[in-house]
Amino acid sequence: MIKQGTIVKSVGGVFTVIDNNGDKTVCYSPKKFRYNADDIIIGDIVNFEDLKRGKGLIVEVNPRKNKLARPEVANVDVCLIVVACEPQPDYYLVDKVLINCFQQGIEPVIVVNKTDLTTETYNEVVLNFSKVAEIAAVSALDGSACKLNKYFADGQVVCFAGQSAVGKTSLLNSLIPSVDGQVGGLSQKSGRGMHTTRHATLHRMQSGFIVDTCGFSLCDIKNIRPDELRLYLDDMVNLSHNCKYSSCTHTAEPNCAVKNAVDCGRFNRDRYNRYVEEYNELVEFEKNKY
Repeated sequence: MIKQGTIVKSVGGVFTVIDNNGDKTVCYSPKKFRYNADDIIIGDIVNFEDLKRGKGLIVEVNPRKNKLARPEVANVDVCLIVVACEPQPDYYLVDKVLINCFQQGIEPVIVVNKTDLTTETYNEVVLNFSKVAEIAAVSALDGSACKLNKYFADGQVVCFAGQSAVGKTSLLNSLIPSVDGQVGGLSQKSGRGMHTTRHATLHRMQSGFIVDTCGFSLCDIKNIRPDELRLYLDDMVNLSHNCKYSSCTHTAEPNCAVKNAVDCGRFNRDRYNRYVEEYNELVEFEKNKY
């Protein structure tokens, strides 16, 4: 008997699949699905043969509507990009996850956690990103995580993303206490988060899913040409209509409306400087590609 379900967990080539009835089956897959460019990942919708006794064999992976690069999750509707005052926010990472979201047609939301400690990070995030994404200020400790409930309507798949120790699992525990995920903290030596979540996992949330993911510090956007990067920054696109050149990269060209806006305080200088650095990284990558 062939059934359809969603991959909710993957460990060592063994996949946990939940079907439309909410039943879980431990599935295995042929090598042709596991060792190619489209490996089976969390969020994939698969057809599987029910072998009974809670076991199954994956026979087909259905086409994905999208795929996040980091964390690697398929068929995502909303990505909750979590930052906090501790560890120190990496806004380059936020930029790159946002670009990945815009590439894949995923709604990004920046979640500022640990606002019970300070609102300074929230203020920084507003200055940098208020024109490109919705921002939610929450704390896993005071019940305000319930603000995130609205993103789980209509069966949506919602994915956490961000550095280790920003509180992704703590937020998940607040939203779904029965999960009781293990939480970590900061390394006293490095001041960076320690990896506590080892594997990405989907959990039922209302009519949809929420994905708890491993923390990460790198996100690759090298599939974008340097001259395309500007097209993924909506706030920059809105200003660029007044640039002298329609193909302006907002770096070295004269009479650039974006650079003028930076000088006048109408475009965040830190965000612009990160854009220039990301642009230069892509230029260097293009030079050394072949």
